[in-house]
This record gives sequence, structure tokens and C-alpha cells, in this order.
Amino acid sequence: MSSLVDWGLATRVAGRVSGAADADRRQVPASLAPAALAATCTEAEALIRGYSLLDPDPELPGPEAVGRTEWAAAALGTLSGIADELQREHGIEITLPGPLGGIARSVVGAATGAEVGVAAGYTARRVLGQYDLTIVGPDRPARLLFVAPNITGSARELGVDLDPFLRWVALHETTHAIQFAAAPWLRDHIGGLIRTLLASATDGLGIADLMRRLVSSPRETVSTLLKGDLAKALARPEQAPTLDRIQATMTVIEGHAEHVMDAAATDFVPGVEDLRRRLEARRSGRGPFEMIAGRLLGMDLKLRQYELGKAFCDEVVETSGLDALNRIWEGPQALPEIAELERPQAWLERIATSPSAPRAATTS
Repeated sequence: MSSLVDWGLATRVAGRVSGAADADRRQVPASLAPAALAATCTEAEALIRGYSLLDPDPELPGPEAVGRTEWAAAALGTLSGIADELQREHGIEITLPGPLGGIARSVVGAATGAEVGVAAGYTARRVLGQYDLTIVGPDRPARLLFVAPNITGSARELGVDLDPFLRWVALHETTHAIQFAAAPWLRDHIGGLIRTLLASATDGLGIADLMRRLVSSPRETVSTLLKGDLAKALARPEQAPTLDRIQATMTVIEGHAEHVMDAAATDFVPGVEDLRRRLEARRSGRGPFEMIAGRLLGMDLKLRQYELGKAFCDEVVETSGLDALNRIWEGPQALPEIAELERPQAWLERIATSPSAPRAATTS
């Protein structure tokens, strides 16, 4: 079965869109050298453990400073794993008769490869770091990645010193690493939700139909995608609860990271208040193209996740303490529902009626 995506083309397009050829040739500053970066992340990990009381059992992966090329390759590898599993498990194929089938597969593969490459390339220009963990697809070791040219470039754009900015990024990404290591069920929970959503793509609209539409009516199809995220375009109406659970889970993960960062950054990140103000201004000061691309790639949702998730975690800790917030790591049933994110007290009331899981269940 031939792939529905030309991943080689996607890689080449991502490289051109990201400007990797120039960015990756820049000299890596001393603070992003292996030993210095490892020391920064070790200190960040100790602060996060000390505040959050999360105690991950497996050792966290060592940090890696990478260029845009390597980050895009990792991102496309994750996407190809998801796409290949979807195609293999559900038998998605372009089945036009005779030689038209081969032509159609080539056209669709090139079109989707180009689209995926543009998305990966655009993101590669902006992403600062990532806890790279396999959620769906072939398993591989987790990685803790820091995109060196973007970190140095963003520090310049923000007008801040590189070292405190790097510490800020290290806190965020290390928090994500600790979250998934301390709650090993979380990876399978998210993966299960995504598999449920992907399975729905083969019924009704279907990903292959979406690809055909992209080839035959690109303007109409892109317009449809711009009205909402890709997942909603693929999912049928009955999949709305699954989408809500994915969104709620990712929102509380991002919000918890923001909450922990605020608590841990006081002495670790010099000038943290000024840095946060500058970052918030950068997040809200995007141009028209960034706003459109952000909508297509789901980045607007990401910004809302930061804000809504952090507000939820802040209120829970303020009213009921850190132990109450840490109940989110007990299992899927303890995660807030989408409506509870805006009503933390409703979540607290629900959790209060549920027996607390043994401490080992949240820290092993």
C-alpha cells in the first residue's frame, strides 16, 4: 500500500519554508552547548520537582540543542507514524481504476506532502522547544529538544538576555517531561483518544476524501479548514465528546506547566515578570498571515490552552492547595472536563466525592 503523503517532498518543503539552511548554520552560543544546557535543565528539574511534588520514576531524557532541520524531521516523523498507522489499520487508499490510480496517488501524495511540509516548516520557524514523545505510531525514546536558532532569535526579538530566556524555556519543556514521566497513563490516554478520532476519519468524510477535495477544490477546502481546526474537519458530529476530552486534557497539561513555571521561576529566571510581559505581547502581536496560519495549525487553540489552563490551576491551588491540583495526575477519570476548566469549583466538588488514588499511582 503506497503512502498517501509524499514525505520526501514534505521534508524538502519544510526545509525551504523554515529557512533552515541559513538558521542552522548560525553558531550555537555557549549556554546551549551540551554541558551548559544539561546543567540548566538539571536545575530546572530540581525546582519543578520541589514545587510540584511530582516524582517521576524513569530518568528524564537529556536535553538536545537542535536546528530547524532536525526539529522538522522529528515532527514529520511523528506525523508519518500517525498517518501510516491510520492508513494501515483502516485500509485508506486512492482506488481510481487503471493508470488513473497511480496518477491520483502521485497528485494527492504531492499535494498533501506540500501542505504538511508548509505546516512543519512554518512551525519550525517559531517553536522554541519540545518534549518529543510518541503518542501514536511506532514507539521510540522520548527526546527533550531545544531549537537553538529560534531561542537565540526570539531572545533578540524580545530584547532580553539569552540566559534567562533559555531558563524560561527549559522550565516549560522540563515540566512537560516530568508530567508524562510522573503519570505514565497519560501517554496512553491521549493516544487512545487520538486513535478514536482518527478511526472516525475513515467513516463519513474520511481523510482520503479530504485529500481528494484538496486536489480538486483547494480554495474551498482550505477555506473550510480555516473555519476550524483539522480535527473538526475530519471528525463526525458524534466525535465531539472525544474532541472535547482531547482539548480538556491538553489544556490542563499546558496550564499546569504555566502554573508551575510561575512558581518555580522566581529565583531561577532573573527579571521573570518583565519577560512574561514581553512574551504575552509577542503572543498577541501577530500579523495577518500568522493569524491565518495559526488558525490552520491550531496555534490559536494553543494560546487559549495556556490562558484557560493556567487560570484553572491557579484557582484550584489558591482555594484548595497543591495537593488538590495534583489529583489531576491520578488517572483519566480525575482530569477536568471541558466545562469544568471554566468552573474549577465544579471540578473540586466532583473530585471531593471520589476516593483519592494511592500516592504511588501519581508518582510512579
